Amino acid sequence: MLVLPPDILNLICEELGHQKDFQALFCCALAGKLMVRSALRWLYRIHSHSKIINSEGSDIENCNLTQAQVVQKWALLWRTIIRSSISDTAYPYCLYIRSLDLRNLADLLDDPSFRDYAMQMFFIDKMSRFLKFQKSQEVTTECAIAKISHLRLDIIKILELVGESVTTFIYKVATKSRATVAVEDLSGDIRADALIKWTSRLSKLKSITLWDGSVLNQETAKVIANGCFEFDDLTFYTCLNPKVDQELALFFRTLRPNSLRSFTALRANAVGSETFCSLCHHASSLRYLGLNGLKSDAIKKLSLLQDCKSIVSLKIEDSDGIIDLWESEKEVFEGIVKWLCGCRGLRELIIENLISAPEILTAVCLSNFVRLQRLQVIWYPLVNSHHFHRALAKQSSLEFLTLNATSEGAGRDDIDLLVSSISHLTKLKHLNILSTSDYFSTPAIVRLVSRLSKLEDLTFGGYDVTDDLWDAMANLPYLRALSIHAISSFSFEGILSYVDALHDTNEGLLLSVMSQSPDKPISEGEQSIIRQSLAANVCGIFDFTLYREPDSDIDFSD
Repeated sequence: MLVLPPDILNLICEELGHQKDFQALFCCALAGKLMVRSALRWLYRIHSHSKIINSEGSDIENCNLTQAQVVQKWALLWRTIIRSSISDTAYPYCLYIRSLDLRNLADLLDDPSFRDYAMQMFFIDKMSRFLKFQKSQEVTTECAIAKISHLRLDIIKILELVGESVTTFIYKVATKSRATVAVEDLSGDIRADALIKWTSRLSKLKSITLWDGSVLNQETAKVIANGCFEFDDLTFYTCLNPKVDQELALFFRTLRPNSLRSFTALRANAVGSETFCSLCHHASSLRYLGLNGLKSDAIKKLSLLQDCKSIVSLKIEDSDGIIDLWESEKEVFEGIVKWLCGCRGLRELIIENLISAPEILTAVCLSNFVRLQRLQVIWYPLVNSHHFHRALAKQSSLEFLTLNATSEGAGRDDIDLLVSSISHLTKLKHLNILSTSDYFSTPAIVRLVSRLSKLEDLTFGGYDVTDDLWDAMANLPYLRALSIHAISSFSFEGILSYVDALHDTNEGLLLSVMSQSPDKPISEGEQSIIRQSLAANVCGIFDFTLYREPDSDIDFSD
Protein backbone atom coordinates (compact mmCIF):
# COMPACT_ATOMS: atom_id res chain seq x y z
CA MET A 1 0.00 0.00 0.00
CA LEU A 2 1.29 3.44 -0.98
CA VAL A 3 2.02 5.66 2.05
CA LEU A 4 2.56 9.37 1.54
CA PRO A 5 5.49 11.03 3.34
CA PRO A 6 4.63 13.02 6.50
CA ASP A 7 5.58 16.30 4.80
CA ILE A 8 2.96 15.73 2.10
CA LEU A 9 0.33 14.84 4.69
CA ASN A 10 1.15 18.03 6.58
CA LEU A 11 0.77 20.07 3.38
CA ILE A 12 -2.63 18.47 2.76
CA CYS A 13 -3.81 19.46 6.23
CA GLU A 14 -2.38 22.95 5.80
CA GLU A 15 -4.28 23.45 2.54
CA LEU A 16 -7.51 22.16 4.11
CA GLY A 17 -6.94 24.59 6.96
CA HIS A 18 -6.57 27.52 4.57
CA GLN A 19 -9.83 26.43 2.92
CA LYS A 20 -11.57 26.24 6.34
CA ASP A 21 -12.67 22.69 5.49
CA PHE A 22 -13.53 21.42 8.98
CA GLN A 23 -15.22 18.22 7.80
CA ALA A 24 -12.23 17.10 5.74
CA LEU A 25 -9.80 17.91 8.56
CA PHE A 26 -11.93 15.92 10.99
CA CYS A 27 -11.84 12.94 8.62
CA CYS A 28 -8.05 13.31 8.37
CA ALA A 29 -7.80 13.24 12.16
CA LEU A 30 -9.65 9.90 12.15
CA ALA A 31 -7.60 8.48 9.27
CA GLY A 32 -4.64 7.35 11.35
CA LYS A 33 -1.65 8.26 13.47
CA LEU A 34 0.27 9.80 10.59
CA MET A 35 -2.27 12.59 10.12
CA VAL A 36 -3.96 13.01 13.47
CA ARG A 37 -1.61 15.57 15.02
CA SER A 38 -1.37 17.76 11.92
CA ALA A 39 -5.13 17.60 11.33
CA LEU A 40 -5.93 18.49 14.95
CA ARG A 41 -3.43 21.32 14.92
CA TRP A 42 -5.18 22.91 11.95
CA LEU A 43 -8.67 22.17 13.29
CA TYR A 44 -7.96 24.12 16.46
CA ARG A 45 -5.89 26.77 14.72
CA ILE A 46 -8.96 27.77 12.68
CA HIS A 47 -11.56 26.90 15.34
CA SER A 48 -12.78 30.50 15.64
CA HIS A 49 -14.06 30.33 12.05
CA SER A 50 -16.32 27.36 12.73
CA LYS A 51 -20.06 27.94 12.29
CA ILE A 52 -20.68 25.74 15.31
CA ILE A 53 -19.20 28.25 17.78
CA ASN A 54 -21.82 30.81 16.91
CA SER A 55 -24.48 31.71 19.44
CA GLU A 56 -26.91 32.41 16.60
CA GLY A 57 -27.06 28.69 15.84
CA SER A 58 -27.54 27.42 12.30
CA ASP A 59 -29.36 29.05 9.44
CA ILE A 60 -32.25 26.61 9.43
CA GLU A 61 -35.20 26.76 11.79
CA ASN A 62 -34.02 24.41 14.51
CA CYS A 63 -36.16 22.06 16.50
CA ASN A 64 -34.99 21.48 20.07
CA LEU A 65 -33.00 18.40 19.08
CA THR A 66 -31.03 20.29 16.44
CA GLN A 67 -30.44 23.18 18.82
CA ALA A 68 -29.23 20.69 21.41
CA GLN A 69 -26.76 19.21 18.93
CA VAL A 70 -25.44 22.63 17.98
CA VAL A 71 -24.85 23.80 21.55
CA GLN A 72 -23.36 20.44 22.55
CA LYS A 73 -20.78 20.63 19.74
CA TRP A 74 -20.07 24.23 20.64
CA ALA A 75 -19.58 23.29 24.30
CA LEU A 76 -17.46 20.26 23.40
CA LEU A 77 -15.03 22.41 21.44
CA TRP A 78 -14.54 24.79 24.36
CA ARG A 79 -14.38 21.93 26.86
CA THR A 80 -11.51 20.26 24.99
CA ILE A 81 -9.58 23.53 24.81
CA ILE A 82 -10.02 24.20 28.53
CA ARG A 83 -9.34 20.60 29.60
CA SER A 84 -6.12 20.58 27.61
CA SER A 85 -4.90 23.53 29.71
CA ILE A 86 -5.05 21.29 32.79
CA SER A 87 -3.36 18.36 30.98
CA ASP A 88 -6.57 16.33 30.88
CA THR A 89 -6.60 15.52 27.13
CA ALA A 90 -4.59 13.33 24.78
CA TYR A 91 -3.38 16.33 22.79
CA PRO A 92 -2.59 19.89 23.94
CA TYR A 93 -5.36 21.56 21.94
CA CYS A 94 -4.95 24.98 23.56
CA LEU A 95 -1.41 25.14 22.16
CA TYR A 96 -2.83 25.09 18.65
CA ILE A 97 -5.35 27.94 18.91
CA ARG A 98 -4.51 31.32 17.42
CA SER A 99 -7.49 33.15 18.89
CA LEU A 100 -8.53 33.11 22.55
CA ASP A 101 -11.99 34.65 22.17
CA LEU A 102 -13.58 34.69 25.61
CA ARG A 103 -16.52 36.65 24.17
CA ASN A 104 -17.54 33.49 22.39
CA LEU A 105 -17.23 31.42 25.56
CA ALA A 106 -19.35 34.02 27.36
CA ASP A 107 -22.00 33.70 24.62
CA LEU A 108 -22.00 29.94 25.11
CA LEU A 109 -22.35 30.12 28.90
CA ASP A 110 -25.11 32.72 28.60
CA ASP A 111 -27.08 30.75 26.00
CA PRO A 112 -30.27 29.26 27.53
CA SER A 113 -29.68 26.10 25.52
CA PHE A 114 -26.33 25.60 27.25
CA ARG A 115 -28.03 25.18 30.63
CA ASP A 116 -30.62 22.84 29.13
CA TYR A 117 -28.40 20.62 27.01
CA ALA A 118 -24.71 20.96 27.87
CA MET A 119 -24.04 22.36 31.33
CA GLN A 120 -23.87 19.06 33.23
CA MET A 121 -21.50 17.54 30.68
CA PHE A 122 -19.37 20.69 30.53
CA PHE A 123 -18.44 20.97 34.21
CA ILE A 124 -18.03 17.33 35.25
CA ASP A 125 -14.82 15.80 36.62
CA LYS A 126 -11.77 18.09 36.59
CA MET A 127 -13.76 20.81 34.85
CA SER A 128 -15.67 21.41 38.07
CA ARG A 129 -12.89 23.75 39.22
CA PHE A 130 -14.14 26.26 36.63
CA LEU A 131 -17.76 26.17 37.80
CA LYS A 132 -18.68 29.36 39.66
CA PHE A 133 -22.11 30.70 40.51
CA GLN A 134 -23.11 34.21 41.39
CA LYS A 135 -23.99 32.87 44.85
CA SER A 136 -20.94 31.49 46.63
CA GLN A 137 -21.32 27.71 46.39
CA GLU A 138 -18.82 25.06 45.44
CA VAL A 139 -20.02 22.33 43.08
CA THR A 140 -18.02 19.23 42.27
CA THR A 141 -20.47 16.57 41.08
CA GLU A 142 -22.98 16.14 38.31
CA CYS A 143 -25.69 15.52 40.90
CA ALA A 144 -24.98 18.78 42.67
CA ILE A 145 -25.06 20.68 39.39
CA ALA A 146 -28.50 19.31 38.64
CA LYS A 147 -29.81 20.28 42.07
CA ILE A 148 -28.79 23.95 41.85
CA SER A 149 -29.28 24.48 38.12
CA HIS A 150 -31.55 27.40 38.94
CA LEU A 151 -28.56 29.47 40.10
CA ARG A 152 -26.94 31.88 37.65
CA LEU A 153 -23.41 31.26 36.48
CA ASP A 154 -20.77 33.80 37.42
CA ILE A 155 -19.61 34.14 33.84
CA ILE A 156 -17.00 36.82 34.52
CA LYS A 157 -15.33 34.65 37.16
CA ILE A 158 -15.43 31.58 34.91
CA LEU A 159 -13.84 33.52 32.06
CA GLU A 160 -11.05 34.72 34.35
CA LEU A 161 -10.31 31.18 35.49
CA VAL A 162 -10.29 29.91 31.90
CA GLY A 163 -8.08 32.75 30.66
CA GLU A 164 -5.66 32.24 33.54
CA SER A 165 -5.48 28.48 32.97
CA VAL A 166 -5.02 28.64 29.20
CA THR A 167 -2.43 31.44 29.15
CA THR A 168 -0.45 29.89 32.02
CA PHE A 169 -0.31 26.50 30.32
CA ILE A 170 0.69 28.01 26.97
CA TYR A 171 3.43 30.08 28.58
CA LYS A 172 4.88 27.21 30.61
CA VAL A 173 4.99 24.79 27.69
CA ALA A 174 6.43 27.40 25.32
CA THR A 175 9.11 28.36 27.85
CA LYS A 176 10.03 24.77 28.64
CA SER A 177 10.24 23.64 25.02
CA ARG A 178 11.44 26.98 23.65
CA ALA A 179 8.52 26.88 21.24
CA THR A 180 6.53 29.74 19.73
CA VAL A 181 3.26 30.77 21.36
CA ALA A 182 0.45 30.40 18.80
CA VAL A 183 -2.15 32.79 20.27
CA GLU A 184 -2.30 36.03 18.28
CA ASP A 185 -5.73 37.41 19.25
CA LEU A 186 -7.17 37.98 22.73
CA SER A 187 -10.79 39.05 23.22
CA GLY A 188 -13.20 39.42 26.12
CA ASP A 189 -14.42 41.35 29.13
CA ILE A 190 -11.06 41.33 30.91
CA ARG A 191 -10.05 43.13 34.12
CA ALA A 192 -6.95 45.32 34.19
CA ASP A 193 -4.82 43.03 36.38
CA ALA A 194 -5.73 39.94 34.35
CA LEU A 195 -4.92 41.75 31.10
CA ILE A 196 -1.43 42.58 32.36
CA LYS A 197 -0.74 38.96 33.37
CA TRP A 198 -2.13 37.39 30.22
CA THR A 199 -0.40 39.70 27.76
CA SER A 200 2.92 39.04 29.50
CA ARG A 201 2.52 35.36 28.59
CA LEU A 202 1.50 35.79 24.93
CA SER A 203 4.62 36.91 23.11
CA LYS A 204 3.03 36.59 19.64
CA LEU A 205 -0.01 38.68 20.52
CA LYS A 206 -1.10 40.89 17.61
CA SER A 207 -4.63 41.96 18.48
CA ILE A 208 -6.70 42.74 21.60
CA THR A 209 -10.47 43.27 21.68
CA LEU A 210 -11.93 44.43 25.00
CA TRP A 211 -15.37 45.23 26.32
CA ASP A 212 -14.18 48.08 28.55
CA GLY A 213 -11.36 50.28 27.31
CA SER A 214 -10.99 51.71 30.82
CA VAL A 215 -8.81 48.73 31.78
CA LEU A 216 -6.03 49.97 29.50
CA ASN A 217 -3.23 51.70 31.36
CA GLN A 218 0.46 52.48 31.20
CA GLU A 219 1.51 49.25 32.91
CA THR A 220 -0.31 47.15 30.30
CA ALA A 221 1.36 49.16 27.54
CA LYS A 222 4.80 48.53 29.08
CA VAL A 223 4.18 44.78 29.08
CA ILE A 224 3.07 44.89 25.44
CA ALA A 225 5.94 47.16 24.38
CA ASN A 226 8.55 44.93 26.04
CA GLY A 227 7.14 41.51 25.16
CA CYS A 228 4.57 41.62 22.35
CA PHE A 229 6.59 42.91 19.42
CA GLU A 230 3.93 42.07 16.83
CA PHE A 231 1.05 43.83 18.61
CA ASP A 232 -0.62 46.38 16.31
CA ASP A 233 -4.41 46.13 16.65
CA LEU A 234 -6.72 47.37 19.45
CA THR A 235 -10.51 47.45 19.68
CA PHE A 236 -12.79 48.20 22.60
CA TYR A 237 -16.58 48.41 22.81
CA THR A 238 -16.98 51.15 25.39
CA CYS A 239 -15.34 52.95 28.30
CA LEU A 240 -17.23 52.55 31.56
CA ASN A 241 -15.06 55.24 33.13
CA PRO A 242 -15.98 58.52 31.36
CA LYS A 243 -12.76 60.21 32.54
CA VAL A 244 -10.30 57.77 31.01
CA ASP A 245 -8.94 60.02 28.24
CA GLN A 246 -5.62 60.61 30.01
CA GLU A 247 -5.11 56.90 30.80
CA LEU A 248 -5.75 56.00 27.16
CA ALA A 249 -3.25 58.64 26.10
CA LEU A 250 -0.61 57.17 28.44
CA PHE A 251 -1.31 53.71 27.02
CA PHE A 252 -0.76 54.82 23.42
CA ARG A 253 2.33 56.88 24.25
CA THR A 254 3.94 53.99 26.15
CA LEU A 255 3.61 51.57 23.26
CA ARG A 256 6.58 51.44 20.93
CA PRO A 257 6.44 54.44 18.56
CA ASN A 258 4.71 53.79 15.24
CA SER A 259 3.69 50.26 16.20
CA LEU A 260 -0.10 50.63 16.22
CA ARG A 261 -1.73 49.79 12.89
CA SER A 262 -5.42 49.73 13.84
CA PHE A 263 -7.54 51.31 16.58
CA THR A 264 -11.32 51.10 16.85
CA ALA A 265 -13.50 52.49 19.64
CA LEU A 266 -17.02 51.20 19.03
CA ARG A 267 -18.28 53.69 21.60
CA ALA A 268 -15.72 56.46 21.92
CA ASN A 269 -17.63 58.37 24.59
CA ALA A 270 -14.49 58.86 26.71
CA VAL A 271 -12.07 59.59 23.87
CA GLY A 272 -10.88 63.18 23.64
CA SER A 273 -8.01 65.52 22.91
CA GLU A 274 -5.43 63.60 24.99
CA THR A 275 -6.11 60.40 23.09
CA PHE A 276 -6.01 62.18 19.72
CA CYS A 277 -2.60 63.69 20.50
CA SER A 278 -1.24 60.33 21.67
CA LEU A 279 -2.38 58.62 18.46
CA CYS A 280 0.01 60.91 16.60
CA HIS A 281 2.71 58.88 18.39
CA HIS A 282 1.76 56.26 15.75
CA ALA A 283 1.28 58.65 12.83
CA SER A 284 3.39 56.63 10.39
CA SER A 285 1.91 53.22 11.23
CA LEU A 286 -1.79 53.92 11.88
CA ARG A 287 -3.83 52.65 8.93
CA TYR A 288 -7.30 51.95 10.35
CA LEU A 289 -9.08 54.31 12.73
CA GLY A 290 -12.67 53.94 13.92
CA LEU A 291 -14.15 56.50 16.31
CA ASN A 292 -17.83 55.74 16.95
CA GLY A 293 -20.00 57.83 19.24
CA LEU A 294 -17.69 60.80 19.75
CA LYS A 295 -19.01 63.53 22.02
CA SER A 296 -19.28 67.14 20.83
CA ASP A 297 -16.16 68.19 22.75
CA ALA A 298 -14.17 65.47 21.00
CA ILE A 299 -15.54 66.45 17.58
CA LYS A 300 -14.11 69.94 18.17
CA LYS A 301 -10.66 68.38 18.71
CA LEU A 302 -10.50 66.13 15.64
CA SER A 303 -8.01 68.42 13.93
CA LEU A 304 -5.43 67.25 16.51
CA LEU A 305 -5.14 64.10 14.38
CA GLN A 306 -3.57 66.06 11.51
CA ASP A 307 -0.26 64.19 11.74
CA CYS A 308 -1.96 60.81 11.14
CA LYS A 309 -1.73 60.89 7.35
CA SER A 310 -1.10 57.20 6.68
CA ILE A 311 -4.73 56.26 7.33
CA VAL A 312 -6.36 53.95 4.79
CA SER A 313 -9.75 53.48 6.49
CA LEU A 314 -11.47 56.05 8.73
CA LYS A 315 -14.82 56.13 10.51
CA ILE A 316 -16.09 59.14 12.45
CA GLU A 317 -19.47 59.15 14.21
CA ASP A 318 -20.86 62.13 16.11
CA SER A 319 -23.10 60.83 18.89
CA ASP A 320 -24.64 64.25 19.60
CA GLY A 321 -25.01 65.69 16.10
CA ILE A 322 -25.29 69.29 17.30
CA ILE A 323 -21.93 70.87 16.39
CA ASP A 324 -21.78 72.60 13.01
CA LEU A 325 -18.04 72.96 12.43
CA TRP A 326 -18.59 74.83 9.17
CA GLU A 327 -20.59 77.55 10.91
CA SER A 328 -19.10 77.81 14.39
CA GLU A 329 -15.65 76.13 14.38
CA LYS A 330 -14.02 77.24 11.13
CA GLU A 331 -10.48 76.61 12.34
CA VAL A 332 -11.33 73.05 13.37
CA PHE A 333 -13.21 72.53 10.11
CA GLU A 334 -10.21 73.65 8.05
CA GLY A 335 -7.91 71.45 10.13
CA ILE A 336 -10.05 68.38 9.48
CA VAL A 337 -10.20 69.13 5.75
CA LYS A 338 -6.42 69.58 5.64
CA TRP A 339 -5.94 66.32 7.53
CA LEU A 340 -8.23 64.23 5.30
CA CYS A 341 -6.92 65.72 2.06
CA GLY A 342 -3.41 64.93 3.27
CA CYS A 343 -4.25 61.22 3.69
CA ARG A 344 -3.20 60.21 0.18
CA GLY A 345 -3.71 56.52 0.89
CA LEU A 346 -7.27 57.00 2.18
CA ARG A 347 -9.53 54.41 0.54
CA GLU A 348 -12.48 54.05 2.93
CA LEU A 349 -14.30 56.91 4.64
CA ILE A 350 -17.39 56.60 6.83
CA ILE A 351 -18.97 59.69 8.38
CA GLU A 352 -22.12 59.43 10.48
CA ASN A 353 -24.35 62.09 12.03
CA LEU A 354 -21.82 64.89 11.47
CA ILE A 355 -23.61 68.11 10.53
CA SER A 356 -20.68 69.45 8.51
CA ALA A 357 -20.17 66.21 6.56
CA PRO A 358 -21.31 67.62 3.16
CA GLU A 359 -18.92 70.57 3.40
CA ILE A 360 -16.01 68.40 4.55
CA LEU A 361 -16.64 65.81 1.85
CA THR A 362 -16.90 68.45 -0.86
CA ALA A 363 -13.27 69.35 -0.24
CA VAL A 364 -12.18 65.72 0.08
CA CYS A 365 -13.91 64.63 -3.14
CA LEU A 366 -12.37 67.52 -5.07
CA SER A 367 -8.86 66.72 -3.82
CA ASN A 368 -6.46 65.54 -6.51
CA PHE A 369 -4.70 63.28 -4.02
CA VAL A 370 -7.61 61.28 -2.53
CA ARG A 371 -8.94 58.26 -4.43
CA LEU A 372 -11.72 56.70 -2.38
CA GLN A 373 -12.99 53.18 -3.00
CA ARG A 374 -15.60 53.12 -0.22
CA LEU A 375 -17.71 56.01 1.04
CA GLN A 376 -20.57 55.96 3.55
CA VAL A 377 -22.35 59.13 4.62
CA ILE A 378 -25.06 58.58 7.22
CA TRP A 379 -27.60 61.22 8.29
CA TYR A 380 -27.10 64.37 6.28
CA PRO A 381 -29.66 66.57 4.45
CA LEU A 382 -30.31 65.86 0.77
CA VAL A 383 -31.41 69.48 0.38
CA ASN A 384 -28.60 72.07 0.20
CA SER A 385 -25.94 69.42 -0.45
CA HIS A 386 -25.47 70.38 -4.10
CA HIS A 387 -21.74 71.09 -3.76
CA PHE A 388 -21.07 67.70 -2.18
CA HIS A 389 -23.14 65.80 -4.74
CA ARG A 390 -21.47 67.63 -7.61
CA ALA A 391 -18.01 66.90 -6.17
CA LEU A 392 -18.95 63.24 -5.64
CA ALA A 393 -18.73 62.63 -9.39
CA LYS A 394 -14.98 63.35 -9.20
CA GLN A 395 -14.38 60.23 -7.11
CA SER A 396 -14.51 57.92 -10.12
CA SER A 397 -12.60 55.19 -8.24
CA LEU A 398 -15.55 54.51 -5.89
CA GLU A 399 -16.73 50.89 -5.75
CA PHE A 400 -18.90 51.01 -2.59
CA LEU A 401 -21.25 53.92 -1.91
CA THR A 402 -23.84 54.36 0.82
CA LEU A 403 -25.75 57.64 1.10
CA ASN A 404 -28.29 57.76 3.90
CA ALA A 405 -29.70 61.28 3.65
CA THR A 406 -32.89 62.82 4.97
CA SER A 407 -34.87 63.56 1.82
CA GLU A 408 -37.51 65.83 3.35
CA GLY A 409 -38.04 68.91 1.18
CA ALA A 410 -35.99 67.56 -1.73
CA GLY A 411 -36.99 68.82 -5.17
CA ARG A 412 -36.38 67.82 -8.77
CA ASP A 413 -33.06 69.68 -8.92
CA ASP A 414 -31.74 67.85 -5.84
CA ILE A 415 -32.69 64.48 -7.29
CA ASP A 416 -31.43 65.16 -10.82
CA LEU A 417 -28.04 66.36 -9.58
CA LEU A 418 -27.53 63.34 -7.34
CA VAL A 419 -28.62 60.91 -10.06
CA SER A 420 -26.26 62.55 -12.54
CA SER A 421 -23.30 62.43 -10.15
CA ILE A 422 -23.78 58.80 -9.13
CA SER A 423 -24.21 57.71 -12.75
CA HIS A 424 -20.65 58.95 -13.41
CA LEU A 425 -19.26 56.47 -10.86
CA THR A 426 -18.99 53.64 -13.36
CA LYS A 427 -16.83 51.41 -11.12
CA LEU A 428 -19.56 51.09 -8.48
CA LYS A 429 -20.25 47.54 -7.31
CA HIS A 430 -22.35 48.27 -4.22
CA LEU A 431 -24.85 51.13 -4.01
CA ASN A 432 -27.21 51.82 -1.11
CA ILE A 433 -29.38 54.96 -1.28
CA LEU A 434 -32.34 53.68 0.74
CA SER A 435 -33.65 56.76 2.56
CA THR A 436 -31.95 59.16 0.15
CA SER A 437 -34.19 57.93 -2.67
CA ASP A 438 -37.57 58.41 -0.94
CA TYR A 439 -38.72 60.73 -3.74
CA PHE A 440 -37.18 58.77 -6.62
CA SER A 441 -39.56 57.41 -9.25
CA THR A 442 -38.98 54.87 -12.02
CA PRO A 443 -37.32 57.27 -14.53
CA ALA A 444 -34.81 58.51 -11.92
CA ILE A 445 -33.79 54.97 -10.99
CA VAL A 446 -33.47 53.93 -14.63
CA ARG A 447 -31.21 56.92 -15.33
CA LEU A 448 -29.22 56.16 -12.20
CA VAL A 449 -28.23 52.62 -13.20
CA SER A 450 -27.95 53.19 -16.95
CA ARG A 451 -24.14 53.46 -16.77
CA LEU A 452 -23.49 51.33 -13.68
CA SER A 453 -22.98 48.00 -15.42
CA LYS A 454 -20.67 46.63 -12.69
CA LEU A 455 -23.25 46.80 -9.90
CA GLU A 456 -23.43 43.68 -7.73
CA ASP A 457 -25.58 45.00 -4.87
CA LEU A 458 -28.28 47.68 -5.21
CA THR A 459 -30.65 49.01 -2.54
CA PHE A 460 -33.06 51.90 -3.09
CA GLY A 461 -36.40 53.38 -2.04
CA GLY A 462 -38.83 55.64 -3.87
CA TYR A 463 -42.45 55.71 -4.95
CA ASP A 464 -44.61 54.65 -7.90
CA VAL A 465 -42.02 52.21 -9.25
CA THR A 466 -43.44 50.11 -12.08
CA ASP A 467 -42.54 47.35 -14.51
CA ASP A 468 -40.71 49.94 -16.61
CA LEU A 469 -37.81 49.34 -14.21
CA TRP A 470 -37.07 45.76 -15.22
CA ASP A 471 -35.37 46.36 -18.58
CA ALA A 472 -32.77 48.56 -16.86
CA MET A 473 -32.21 45.95 -14.14
CA ALA A 474 -31.77 43.24 -16.76
CA ASN A 475 -28.80 45.20 -18.12
CA LEU A 476 -26.89 44.68 -14.86
CA PRO A 477 -25.17 41.35 -15.57
CA TYR A 478 -23.29 41.08 -12.25
CA LEU A 479 -26.15 41.96 -9.90
CA ARG A 480 -26.37 39.52 -6.97
CA ALA A 481 -28.60 41.47 -4.58
CA LEU A 482 -31.47 43.77 -5.58
CA SER A 483 -33.41 45.23 -2.65
CA ILE A 484 -36.37 47.40 -3.70
CA HIS A 485 -37.95 49.30 -0.80
CA ALA A 486 -39.80 51.72 -3.05
CA ILE A 487 -43.60 51.64 -3.08
CA SER A 488 -44.02 49.50 -6.18
CA SER A 489 -46.79 48.29 -8.45
CA PHE A 490 -45.04 45.44 -10.22
CA SER A 491 -47.02 42.81 -12.07
CA PHE A 492 -46.48 39.09 -11.88
CA GLU A 493 -45.64 39.06 -15.58
CA GLY A 494 -43.16 41.94 -15.20
CA ILE A 495 -41.16 40.26 -12.42
CA LEU A 496 -41.20 36.95 -14.26
CA SER A 497 -39.91 38.59 -17.44
CA TYR A 498 -36.98 40.01 -15.46
CA VAL A 499 -36.21 36.61 -13.97
CA ASP A 500 -36.24 35.06 -17.45
CA ALA A 501 -33.81 37.74 -18.70
CA LEU A 502 -31.16 37.09 -16.03
CA HIS A 503 -27.63 36.07 -17.00
CA ASP A 504 -25.47 33.25 -15.69
CA THR A 505 -23.40 35.97 -14.00
CA ASN A 506 -26.43 36.79 -11.81
CA GLU A 507 -25.94 33.46 -10.04
CA GLY A 508 -27.41 33.46 -6.52
CA LEU A 509 -29.42 36.68 -6.96
CA LEU A 510 -31.42 37.80 -3.92
CA LEU A 511 -34.43 39.72 -5.27
CA SER A 512 -36.37 41.59 -2.56
CA VAL A 513 -39.57 43.51 -3.26
CA MET A 514 -40.30 44.98 0.15
CA SER A 515 -43.10 47.55 -0.36
CA GLN A 516 -45.49 46.36 -3.05
CA SER A 517 -48.67 48.44 -3.22
CA PRO A 518 -51.67 46.67 -1.64
CA ASP A 519 -53.63 47.75 -4.71
CA LYS A 520 -51.36 45.55 -6.86
CA PRO A 521 -51.05 42.34 -4.84
CA ILE A 522 -49.28 39.28 -6.16
CA SER A 523 -50.90 36.05 -5.08
CA GLU A 524 -49.16 33.34 -3.09
CA GLY A 525 -49.33 31.07 -6.13
CA GLU A 526 -47.69 33.68 -8.35
CA GLN A 527 -45.00 34.31 -5.74
CA SER A 528 -44.31 30.58 -5.67
CA ILE A 529 -43.90 30.51 -9.46
CA ILE A 530 -41.46 33.44 -9.30
CA ARG A 531 -39.45 31.70 -6.56
CA GLN A 532 -39.28 28.47 -8.52
CA SER A 533 -38.27 30.24 -11.72
CA LEU A 534 -35.60 32.34 -9.96
CA ALA A 535 -34.18 29.27 -8.24
CA ALA A 536 -34.14 27.31 -11.50
CA ASN A 537 -32.55 30.09 -13.56
CA VAL A 538 -29.81 31.39 -11.25
CA CYS A 539 -30.27 29.57 -7.91
CA GLY A 540 -31.77 32.81 -6.61
CA ILE A 541 -34.12 33.74 -3.75
CA PHE A 542 -37.25 35.91 -3.91
CA ASP A 543 -38.58 37.94 -0.96
CA PHE A 544 -41.91 39.74 -1.20
CA THR A 545 -43.78 42.04 1.22
CA LEU A 546 -46.82 44.26 0.80
CA TYR A 547 -46.49 47.90 1.83
CA ARG A 548 -48.18 48.82 5.11
CA GLU A 549 -48.83 52.29 6.43
CA PRO A 550 -46.65 52.97 9.51
CA ASP A 551 -49.72 53.41 11.75
CA SER A 552 -51.95 50.87 10.05
CA ASP A 553 -52.16 48.66 13.16
CA ILE A 554 -53.04 51.46 15.59
CA ASP A 555 -56.63 51.63 16.80
CA PHE A 556 -57.88 55.21 17.10
CA SER A 557 -61.45 54.22 17.96
CA ASP A 558 -61.24 55.52 21.52
